[in-house]
Amino acid sequence: MAPISKTRWWATLGAAIIFCILLLGVSLQQTWVKGFDRLIIGWIRHPLPPTLTQAIVTITHSGDPQPVTAITLILVLVLVITRHAKGALFLGWNVLIWAGIGNSLIKHLVQRPRPTIDRLVSASSYSFPSGHSITAMLLWGSLIVMIAWQSHEHRRWALSLTIIFSCWIVIIGLSRIYVGVHYPSDVAAGWSLGFVLLTVTQWLLFRKEAPSS
Repeated sequence: MAPISKTRWWATLGAAIIFCILLLGVSLQQTWVKGFDRLIIGWIRHPLPPTLTQAIVTITHSGDPQPVTAITLILVLVLVITRHAKGALFLGWNVLIWAGIGNSLIKHLVQRPRPTIDRLVSASSYSFPSGHSITAMLLWGSLIVMIAWQSHEHRRWALSLTIIFSCWIVIIGLSRIYVGVHYPSDVAAGWSLGFVLLTVTQWLLFRKEAPSS
């Protein structure tokens, strides 16, 4: 596997800074966070036709713990069967440990209440960061990373899947704002933290491997 590029490291540093700024802003209840949230909510939470709204609800439920856990376990099993043990560990650790336990710990430390106005789905626990957003980044981001391992052999399909998975990460996050269970700052924090953890896990597992030819 090729080493993590300098561009990726800079992007990871940027994501870490964004997360820390949002964490401090939310924890200290800064007015700029409220202004940011109101601005983005004003762009996203416009009434849509019932059919489209139901589609968004379905999309947001696809990021719930049960379907995500099922997808992850199936993919881990496939990777183990095909003798990609490190890939299985990479995916399983990112989704089941980072996105599960790690996200829950941060939620209980920050204890930010969820939005309460016009919810389209039910949601419990705290709001910051968005669990669906961090999970989407870690699940589909892990697949993007693993796809990149084979991109020199199958460039076209690798690029297509990378675009699809990247769009899905964005859509899942935006759906949480639309259905009224997260603030935009929750979603941005989830994406940012997920990206940082994705890079950290990749570095820890694969830093000793020689670059792929």
